[in-house]
This record gives sequence, structure tokens and C-alpha cells, in this order.
Amino acid sequence: MLTVLLLAVAFPVFSQNSATENPRIYNEILVQDFETEEFGPENIKSKLGQEFLPEIRISSVLRTPERNSTKSLFVEVTAEKNQSFEIRFQKPWKTTDFVKDFRFHIYANEGGGSLFLLVRDSTLDIKKLLITHFLFSGWKVIDLDVSRKVRQDDLVAYVRSEFQVLGFLYEAPFERKRGSREIFVLDDILVNVRPKYLLFPTEKTLVK
Repeated sequence: MLTVLLLAVAFPVFSQNSATENPRIYNEILVQDFETEEFGPENIKSKLGQEFLPEIRISSVLRTPERNSTKSLFVEVTAEKNQSFEIRFQKPWKTTDFVKDFRFHIYANEGGGSLFLLVRDSTLDIKKLLITHFLFSGWKVIDLDVSRKVRQDDLVAYVRSEFQVLGFLYEAPFERKRGSREIFVLDDILVNVRPKYLLFPTEKTLVK
């Protein structure tokens, strides 16, 4: 028992984010680039009927200048169809690693809506995390740190909990000018992850 305690002091275990941890321990991976997966009305979840659904499709016209992209996800909401809705992936993106932050490449035309990321953490609850309010025009790179906003620890011994990205929630503005439309485009989505449990015997050594 004493040996275990001494090891715990000498080699602390990190399962959550630390302000002092080395950023080089993270790996940047691609969550979605919209290059191969199709998106359409079947990916929309809303409370209103089909006639109120937004236009959603894969586009090759608007693409982020920050990445070598050929396709993106185009969404258009007209004033007549002003409502909130979800955009769901065909299959949730999943990982058992620790997730630090996401990077989004987003185009907007200052339409006034808001975009949230829909995730399921280790509590199995679905949470909505604000990405941005569409109060800008053009392309923008937006970083979202989730390390302190969701639970990622394993709640059951010897069972690796999953972190899942389900899709997005769009919240419409309270009102919109008649005849106006809001356009937003999503391109490459990246995430920084690391193994959930790490041992740091020294500042220069990383033992997984």
C-alpha cells in the first residue's frame, strides 16, 4: 500500500485537463470534412413540418481558405422558414480519448442565428455547447474548449466512457425581416485529443 502511495506522489495521473500540461501531448484529428458524407433533409430534426425545413446540401462553391477543402455543408434559412432545428450526423463521431477543444471553419452572412455543438458525455446526457452567434460575415475560424464543460471521466470501473459528437443545433433569431435569408456554411471540423490517463514522471518524459 505504501509503495502505491509513493508511486502516486512521484508519478501523478492526469485524466482531466490541466493548465500546466504540455500542448504537445495532444493529437489533432479530423472529425468531419464533408468530403464524402452526404447531407440532406434526412439529417434535419425539427418540430415543424417538412415545408419549414431549411435548405441543406453539400456544396463545392463556398470553401474555407484555411484548408485544402473541396466541399462544405451549406445551410440556408429563409424568413418564411425561420425556426430552430438540429443537424444530425448519420453516425455520431466517437472517442474514448480526452477531448480538449474543437476547431470549426464557418462562413456566415450575419444572419443573427446561433450555432451549438450537440455532444453526449460520460453522463450519457446530451449537452449543447455554444459555438458562435452569426453576427459576422465571411469565413471565420472558431475554437471551442470543451475540457471543463463536459464530463469525460470513466464513471464505471474498467469501462472506457465515450465522448460523442451528435451534430449541431441551430437556434433562430426571435424575428427576421420579411424576404431575408440566413446562410451559414460548415467546413473542416478538427479536434485535439490525448489519451485519457497519462503519467508524467518528469517534465520531459511522457509515459502512457
